[in-house]
Amino acid sequence: MTNPVWVWAVEQRLTAYHLNKAFHGLHSKDVGPCWSFSRCGRTETLLPDGRLLRIGGEYEDWYDADFYIYNDVIVTDATGRTEIFGYPDDVFPPTDFHTANLVDDRIFIVGNLSYPNLRGQKAQVLVLDTTNYAIGRFDTAGETPPWIYKHSAELVRNGGALLIRGGLICGPRWPAVVENIDDWCLDLHACRWERLTCHPWPRFAFVRNDGSQNHLFWLRRRLSDRARGRPEDSDGFRARYLRDLGANPRMDLLDTLYSPSIPHSKVPDVSNERRVYRLCVEGVTVRYVEGWHDIRLTVEGVLPERTVEMICLDLLAKLSAIENTTITCVPVMVE
Repeated sequence: MTNPVWVWAVEQRLTAYHLNKAFHGLHSKDVGPCWSFSRCGRTETLLPDGRLLRIGGEYEDWYDADFYIYNDVIVTDATGRTEIFGYPDDVFPPTDFHTANLVDDRIFIVGNLSYPNLRGQKAQVLVLDTTNYAIGRFDTAGETPPWIYKHSAELVRNGGALLIRGGLICGPRWPAVVENIDDWCLDLHACRWERLTCHPWPRFAFVRNDGSQNHLFWLRRRLSDRARGRPEDSDGFRARYLRDLGANPRMDLLDTLYSPSIPHSKVPDVSNERRVYRLCVEGVTVRYVEGWHDIRLTVEGVLPERTVEMICLDLLAKLSAIENTTITCVPVMVE
């Protein structure tokens, strides 16, 4: 699929927006997405001979007219020459937020987010042959992970297996996306998955009954503005985002939102993590992840049921007061 325009976009590292602007193209909402080199959720694999293989990825998100999930391989050799290879969807589905591990002449592509209608129940595994750029499915047996993405993949057992950790899982039940808390291993010789852990950790999602976003980000921003001496409504976000919280939102509860009324200690923040809070309760880590639509609570171990209940009730009461609406606590399950 190599052509001079796309090669130029690769050399200039152009987004769809800037490529379309350079050629004074029609608006993408009228004619469809413009091709983009700049993407997220793409992998880059450097081969021993100097070739760089960029696989898949997506540009922007569903709300953007140029949103697109790619199923191509962009190859740049050691001299800077670029080739672009495309594939039928049934051979290489649109793939993003996967991992790519080089084993001899093959790249193992594990996981995928993709479009909702193309997602399966089990993790996607593909193999790219670096000698001819053919892609094929890697048929596996054993206990396969669910549809996983944004994970990590590490070669283990002298390069004979892949260790899969972390990431997110798309499931058929609500909440549709849950955190992967277990480890999985794919034996590349036996083509077999093995589940290494099965953590029975209690997990819950706290959501507004009306299904709308919570206001925690904007409330914390208001507190930050106050601390820095900025006008509280300098950009008008009070009217836009905090209207339904009333005249005096319960910002006083933000500092104790993740401090239940049971003995506990704070766990230091992890670098590069945002909106993640941890406590230690009876030697067990309790982790809160603050999202736009929910707060995810994970008890990373075993605590008495009454203790877990008190942690949940504490968060439920405070969040309901902050949001000035009914909050529901939903157990998170992965099938």
